[in-house]
Amino acid sequence: MTENLKHSLDSISSSHSPHRPSKISKTTDDLSDDEQQQQQQQQQQPESMSQRPGIQRYLLAIEYIGTRFSGSQQQSNCRTVVGVLEEAFQKFIGQPVSIFCSSRTDAGVHALSNVCHVDVERISKRKPGEVLEPHEPAVVKRAVNHFLQKNEGDVTVIDVRSVPANFHARYKAQERTYFYRLLSGAEPLSTFEKDRAWHVPEELNLRAMQEACKVLVGHHDFSSFRAAGCQVVPYLQIVAFIVGLWGICAPFGTVVRLLVGVLKAVGTGDLKVPDVERILNAKTVTAASPMAPACGLYLGHVNTICPERKTVTLSDVYDGLLRNLKEDV
Repeated sequence: MTENLKHSLDSISSSHSPHRPSKISKTTDDLSDDEQQQQQQQQQQPESMSQRPGIQRYLLAIEYIGTRFSGSQQQSNCRTVVGVLEEAFQKFIGQPVSIFCSSRTDAGVHALSNVCHVDVERISKRKPGEVLEPHEPAVVKRAVNHFLQKNEGDVTVIDVRSVPANFHARYKAQERTYFYRLLSGAEPLSTFEKDRAWHVPEELNLRAMQEACKVLVGHHDFSSFRAAGCQVVPYLQIVAFIVGLWGICAPFGTVVRLLVGVLKAVGTGDLKVPDVERILNAKTVTAASPMAPACGLYLGHVNTICPERKTVTLSDVYDGLLRNLKEDV
């Protein structure tokens, strides 16, 4: 599967065919009022708007192992995905940059493909102050990966594209898909799965878990599945929720982990399907079961609307994965 992941920004049609399972729809419900206002302002800006001559905005797709990171967003005195990526860019171009990710991930959460953007001005090293033509995306990818490999090697740029100056990775994100890996059974977890999945020693009732998922499909108020202290009411629409031998697919990070916690309880028999409906309708953060650990959560891909009106997404490997999961159930 690794080879297929290298084509993460291939453009495909956003329309759904009858042979492809519906994905999790992305809404603006996870954004604050200020962020939604900024998104509207971004959308109102003309596509032709540009920065200073010589500055190029790049769209990046990155993959990372989240185990040794304190999350994706920049934090002082902490190792973060954005911090490591900005450091690599600074070594490449010789000046600091700011990187903006489409999706924030918590400490320990992994990404098969997260999408970011960065502005880069190419300055001549032989003639300081002279602005040169922007680097080709392939050059950016190769150079940044060179420096990333010198810093633990747990982040990799898997694709780079040039985009207009008003393109914003977060506000152009239309859909996010997460996967959660939960392994059950009495056998100890493989060494190679350490920090890559949640091991549950009990055998899980997958049929009961799938029935519980049916309660969650549709447009609901998921207040019972938001983080404590979160002020945003998560009205979300889940258009597909698949439990299989590999994992499940759902919308946003913290919500996913809380949903998995409830589904695991159904799988072990601690909760019944009616309990899931009761928790959903309670609309309180104290109703859900304990949150599943971060180690099993993967940001699968982000669909981003580009100026060409095409969808930037991970390769069709994920469609195949979802299709296989659906067939296994």
